[in-house]
Amino acid sequence: MALYPEVQRKAQKEIDRVVGPNKLPTFEDRDTLPYIDAMVKETLRWHPVGPMGVAHLVTEDDIYEGYLIPKGALILPNIWYVELYPYAEFHIL
Repeated sequence: MALYPEVQRKAQKEIDRVVGPNKLPTFEDRDTLPYIDAMVKETLRWHPVGPMGVAHLVTEDDIYEGYLIPKGALILPNIWYVELYPYAEFHIL
């Protein structure tokens, strides 16, 4: 937002127009704030809160493209990559 003050001004105008100046937006307002929604998504795409998602444990042995993923293995999704390259082909390695 500091780099793009015009975006901040446009976002504030949308909030003031839709929600009003005397209350904070809520999740119920989200559908009526398309610019804010797009801005938040782009901000998180550009710089995710963390580069890796929430860790998951594999609950049973699995074979993926010929590779064994053993039960109990820790899986970390690479959110940064997925958000930066949304149409890229995914690989396990």
